[in-house]
Amino acid sequence: MSLSSEFKQSLKTVDSEEILDLVIFRPISFVLVKLIYNTNITPNQISIVALMFGILTGILYGQGTHFYFMLGAASFFICNTLDCMDGQLARLKKNGTKIGRVIDGFIDYITSISVFLGLGVAMTILTGDATYSWIITIIAGISKALQNMFFDNYRNLYLEHVYGKASGLDEEIKEYSEEKERLKSVSGHHIEKMLISLYLAYSKLQKNSTKHTELNVTPEEYKSQNKFLLRLWSWLGSTTHMVGLIFFSIINRIDLYLIFVVTWGNLMFVILWLWQKRVTNSVMLETSS
Repeated sequence: MSLSSEFKQSLKTVDSEEILDLVIFRPISFVLVKLIYNTNITPNQISIVALMFGILTGILYGQGTHFYFMLGAASFFICNTLDCMDGQLARLKKNGTKIGRVIDGFIDYITSISVFLGLGVAMTILTGDATYSWIITIIAGISKALQNMFFDNYRNLYLEHVYGKASGLDEEIKEYSEEKERLKSVSGHHIEKMLISLYLAYSKLQKNSTKHTELNVTPEEYKSQNKFLLRLWSWLGSTTHMVGLIFFSIINRIDLYLIFVVTWGNLMFVILWLWQKRVTNSVMLETSS
């Protein structure tokens, strides 16, 4: 197998990846994956190291100086590279686990919370106005979470309907419920049991808040109507946000990152949501829940 083919195999799919991941982080992480491929290093171990750098990033930003912003940017870069590595290694070795998918998701949440807590502290140090600093940081954090969540949701639908690479919510709940039952008969594994229980609770909440739908078009038609739109959604993904924060950290204007997330980010979010709603109505047939 050629390196190009192996690289593509390590991705979810080329058309569902964020542009900045494709041109920067995935190539770097692929090289690192090749270097450790024949070792006993597991995707979950890489995920834990990524979490450590994610928490470190928040601590560094919380110091509130340009020097530490630069260190935080470097730490965030490493965190995202490792976050790409774990999935690519799992796909190439075909040794991904259910708990690994859950851990990967929780690490993203914890890293994001850590970074925005650090930004809130830094803004307070820089402006001397705690009220303004935390209001803009909290609004930006919520905005970023919503933008990332909607992109991930539409990407998962795209992967499911076009490539069959993501199971539906009902199937995921069933799959993880079975895993939870299996773990009951296994001693230890307390963290895994807790994470799966939390994931199941979140999935059931998500299921109760959404309508059941089915395709009213072929997978090829779904792809043609959603491919470009998904590419636009990807500019609201977590990697785009991270690169934006790194850029504004270099020029020592983290305040502008928060302002851009709240203004331009949310404007793009609303436009894409309205566009997506129209496209979704044309390709999906609503059914009773």
